[in-house]
Amino acid sequence: MIVLYSIFNNTLSGRTSASSKATYKLTPKAREIFESLKANQEENKKLFGSEHIQSDYIFVWQNGKLFRPDYVTRDFQKVLKKNGFAHMRFHDLRHSFASILHDKGYSLKKIQKWLRHSDIETTGNIYVHILKSRQVIEDENFDNIFSL
Repeated sequence: MIVLYSIFNNTLSGRTSASSKATYKLTPKAREIFESLKANQEENKKLFGSEHIQSDYIFVWQNGKLFRPDYVTRDFQKVLKKNGFAHMRFHDLRHSFASILHDKGYSLKKIQKWLRHSDIETTGNIYVHILKSRQVIEDENFDNIFSL
């Protein structure tokens, strides 16, 4: 995914193909992070001078060189192992994100939009997993739903 950003209009846009576009409102914390990254890049451009590699990407090495396509997924495994977590795919974070949002009360339609699924069935049947804590609460409250 190529991430294009504009700090000035407070949005983050991404596209995976020429025909697929999305714009997300930046949270104050995300805006702060992107502004910091931009400031760091400007400083690195000065430090590296003519050796700095110019690109429009946000996440690059200090000299501007692009990360390898497998860098995040490969290093994600190292971080999991180092911290004693079970193996999981980087992509599984999308499922976790969807499930946590659902557990916090976000609508399936909103989650579908954020994940950019073409149909809600993909979101509901594949991505959203009911957390055990929510199942317990729902089971305990089931009898009270129709009580007077």
